[in-house]
Amino acid sequence: MCIVPIPNNPPESTGPLLLPPNQCYFKGESCCELYSKLFAFVDFGFSANNFLRACGTREEPSVEEIALVLLGDPQSFFQLAGGQEK
Repeated sequence: MCIVPIPNNPPESTGPLLLPPNQCYFKGESCCELYSKLFAFVDFGFSANNFLRACGTREEPSVEEIALVLLGDPQSFFQLAGGQEK
């Protein structure tokens, strides 16, 4: 069920982008620049975050989820990571 509004949706979209709670992660120390380009990070305050946590939102993507993104589009992942030097 897509209930989490993502604030940084593409400007060409007609409305807010909604994702399921298990496809969102909480902003925090683990929200590095690369991950924020690949995954949806949110922070709606204490009460809302507790609700989302109960619905499946986690602190950070798992190694498996990162690997799936890498395998899904390796060229894009490579470019977002900063190329060969990073």
